[in-house]
Amino acid sequence: MSMPLNGLDQQKSLTSKECSSKDIKIASSQIWSPERQAFMMWMYFAGSIIVYASRTAMALCMPEMYDEFGWDKRQQGLVMACFLWGYPITQILGGYMADRFGAERVILCAGVCWTTITLFTPVFPYLSDGSQKSSLSLVIFSRMSQGVLQGMHYPSVMSATGTHVVETERTQVYSLISAGTHGGTLFTGLFGSIILHHFGWGSVFNFLGVLGYIWIALLYAHGDTKNHKPISVKENISSENPSKKASKPLPWRKVLTASPFWAMILAHIANGYSYFVFLFWLPSYFHENHPDSQPWVYNVLPWLISMVSAGLFGKLATYFLKLGYSKTFTRKTFNVFAMLVFGMALLSISYSHSYQTTLFIFCVAAASNGAYQSTVIMNPSDIAPDHTGFMFGVMNTFGAIPGFIGTYVSGAILEMTSNWNLMYSVTGWVSIAGWAVFAYWGSGEPIF
Repeated sequence: MSMPLNGLDQQKSLTSKECSSKDIKIASSQIWSPERQAFMMWMYFAGSIIVYASRTAMALCMPEMYDEFGWDKRQQGLVMACFLWGYPITQILGGYMADRFGAERVILCAGVCWTTITLFTPVFPYLSDGSQKSSLSLVIFSRMSQGVLQGMHYPSVMSATGTHVVETERTQVYSLISAGTHGGTLFTGLFGSIILHHFGWGSVFNFLGVLGYIWIALLYAHGDTKNHKPISVKENISSENPSKKASKPLPWRKVLTASPFWAMILAHIANGYSYFVFLFWLPSYFHENHPDSQPWVYNVLPWLISMVSAGLFGKLATYFLKLGYSKTFTRKTFNVFAMLVFGMALLSISYSHSYQTTLFIFCVAAASNGAYQSTVIMNPSDIAPDHTGFMFGVMNTFGAIPGFIGTYVSGAILEMTSNWNLMYSVTGWVSIAGWAVFAYWGSGEPIF
């Protein structure tokens, strides 16, 4: 027989119920409606296109800039890789600020700055005293600054999806947003190639800068900034479980001793190395090895296929989760395509001698890597759901550093040996090693 509640107990019970009700209201108010979710998903998708188009424009323009400035392979690798010097610096800061003050505020403030740098990139080489060293230094500084500012973008997007999208739909939403990264490379390859051919390399950056300003204006006018107040530490709650407070400090001892955390980090390091080498050196590879080929074909087709595959893999991963398959099984299954098949495709370039076969291999590699948006890239929200933006920033910091190293080392290999097959073989094995680590130690379950 239960004892009747005294006045104090009744007050505590009432207070507890009121707090729980308040938590639920706060959590549910953060979730986007289906219509709002679709709108914001396409806005962030468009943002991903602009971000990656401005990021990859340098790779597209590099052959023309080489003709003008006379940079050797090592210097070309340096110019393309220096973006990744600055990129890791603001990953963790961007995720923290997005979790604390609202993702869209961070995206807009950083976006205005990196868009301005993109617009004025053609000016920087001519601000020097005319020497090759001075012009190279100014371009490197502008690229590094752009990396610092763009480093805040994706941790903020991940924070937004972790806050505003229900758990069962996050993989699909984020994978569709991330498909814009491939769309950005496609956009640069298609429209950038046309602009490059008719108006020169400087106009490519001018065009992308103007598009960036248009997107920022639209996001500011129709986004959540005006209606979104900064979330206090007490209010930043998981929508699936309002009792879980994001204010709870991150238990670093548990994180740093958890195998799944390091599996995620090492897999992302391997993907950062292999993907950025694949991304930045593709135009130069075809320019040198198949000089009669059409740039708009090899700069467009792989990224068109990867954009479609990223969306399809995202839908399929969501379907797996809805069928009841665990996150661990889903992440590891799709990582077979993202890293194992991708790595094997890069290894097979050594055995290709015709343009058609090589283009097919690059398309297979791009399509398989599209699955990455449904695997390791989603792992921060799996293993640390209440600290998604911050954890994504930590992961992406580690992932960006080997991207710089890989791009620069690849340039050094080419400068010393002129052996493209060796470069792609090293890159392929790095990707396969990352797959093996995640397959054995990775997990899709919370680690604390």
